[in-house]
Amino acid sequence: MKAALVDGDGVMLGHCSAVTGEATDADGLVETLTSLRRRLAGSTRVADRVGVGIAGVLDRSGTVRGAPNLPLLKGQCLQTLLGHGLGAQVVLHNDADCAALAESWGGAAEGRADFLLLTIGTGVGSGLVLGGHLRRGSSGYGCEFGHVVIVHGGRRCGCGNRGCLEAYVSETAARRQTQESSAALLGAVNDHVAACGGGFAEGLFDLGARGNSEAEQVAGSMVDVLGSAIASAVNVLDLTTIVLGGGIAPAVFARIERLRSAVAASLFARPVSDIELLAASRGAWAGAIGAARGALLAVCP
Repeated sequence: MKAALVDGDGVMLGHCSAVTGEATDADGLVETLTSLRRRLAGSTRVADRVGVGIAGVLDRSGTVRGAPNLPLLKGQCLQTLLGHGLGAQVVLHNDADCAALAESWGGAAEGRADFLLLTIGTGVGSGLVLGGHLRRGSSGYGCEFGHVVIVHGGRRCGCGNRGCLEAYVSETAARRQTQESSAALLGAVNDHVAACGGGFAEGLFDLGARGNSEAEQVAGSMVDVLGSAIASAVNVLDLTTIVLGGGIAPAVFARIERLRSAVAASLFARPVSDIELLAASRGAWAGAIGAARGALLAVCP
């Protein structure tokens, strides 16, 4: 859990963090957030509204409909519980939506009225901004781009469905596809991670860049699928700006020409030169910064 004190220009004045786990319930969440807020603020005046981002599916009442990393929060109206616990009005968003808000506030997408943010890591998170406003859909569940089905009846995704983008482009997908490729490749990637650190997908992409043809075949396939999915988003939403973040994004940008070619192959009625592919710039604290932005926008719509 990350907490940040952020000024009106999106600059972090302080930050701190605490450990959570699957055993964290709503009471524990309130207690930890209250402690973090106290550590950050001290005697400083704190705004009447507090922004909170959570990795989960939220409806417009602030009730958690699904949170794989925090299963005890499912069904809880966090907006109300956190509001009472923190003594403030809480503005609650999905964490990827918060990251999108951060990228529009001094980040890669500043000045863009329309863009899609994709965070590619353990899974695929996404946030959509249209006309300068975050779009969550009619119920609040909107823009789960990682769970767009790209292969009917395809690989099983962590959400329970089959064929989702996340099942083909993510840390989890990289490990699974490597395991299916060969024992030699799996061993090589594990050895690379043990020696160099980083995530499994990062190791896979790095081995490919260093000349391991089997690693590059898997990594390249992930880039190709991502490019097709991005083109589909452009075709549906008429976007020209895509922001990519998350742990796998740097390795994808190292193959930017392959990504552009994959996007171009599936675009409808426009050239790939129209499309901006930008690297997210707000870093590991984007979710906290964007949560603050969400609270400010709620105060000053």
